[in-house]
Amino acid sequence: MTNSGKKLEGLVAFVEKTLLPQGFEVKTNQHVLDEDGVQIAEFDIEAKGKLGSTEIAWLIECRDRPSQGPAPGSWIEQLVGRRSRFGFNKVTAVSTTGFAKGAEEYAEKEGIELREVRALEPKYFSDWLQIGSMTLSKTVYELKHARLDIDPEETEERKKALRELIGANKLILRAIKTGESVEVNNAFLAAVSENTKLAEDLVPNGPGKPVKLYVNYTNDNDHYVVDTNLGAIRIKGIAFKGELSLKETKIPVETTQYHRTGTEEVISQVAAFPFEVEDKNVAVEIHRMPDSEYMHVLLRNAGKKSK
Repeated sequence: MTNSGKKLEGLVAFVEKTLLPQGFEVKTNQHVLDEDGVQIAEFDIEAKGKLGSTEIAWLIECRDRPSQGPAPGSWIEQLVGRRSRFGFNKVTAVSTTGFAKGAEEYAEKEGIELREVRALEPKYFSDWLQIGSMTLSKTVYELKHARLDIDPEETEERKKALRELIGANKLILRAIKTGESVEVNNAFLAAVSENTKLAEDLVPNGPGKPVKLYVNYTNDNDHYVVDTNLGAIRIKGIAFKGELSLKETKIPVETTQYHRTGTEEVISQVAAFPFEVEDKNVAVEIHRMPDSEYMHVLLRNAGKKSK
């Protein structure tokens, strides 16, 4: 499944879960297995709950295939079959490319509800959306050099073992407090993060700021050691030399509308600001739903970046 497909399912699932009565359970990407454990179906979105004394099972299937044009009647036929086979009370089809004429007619005849998710220009959201972009700020930490200080009373053999690790570029610090193994870069990041004033005068997208920092690790319960073949060597202090910079990126808004096909009745309008964090695609989303008295804001994980 593509990240765009996951994005569509995530959007629809969030909106419907928000609007459904309390007690309804909404699940995505549900695999259906036969008695032998073989997968026989996969449901994009499944909502189950109780209305009065009746148990409701609602299937929502999503289609995001821009290169294939409007959703065809054959897809609606499949959904009619799923409703009958798996006992759903209601089935809804959601498409990002609309529906072919024959598909609309067949869906109406068979009672399959049709909905669409469409990209719209921000001007159509002007009655509530007043921003066209979001600024993403990131402080970049670059370690250029580090000097590790140890107890001068350490034996020459242990000092040599430490130097060999440094020379082989295999130096790893171990935090006594947590037991976590970290690189010297992480120790630099932790040291700079504790000295917030260092980043106060950074110029967005400007030149880097040289930083020199010495940290004493005097706490017996919170310091670093280096594990060598002759045992753990305590690090008494580290002299860091590096550079800080502030990177700012303007993220333009992406505006989308989720509505009923035919009537164009709006279910949700969405303003999204997509960006990347490490190897993931994420987005800040603002949802305005006419059937909800609140504006809903969330941070969505849209999956790993495509390679």
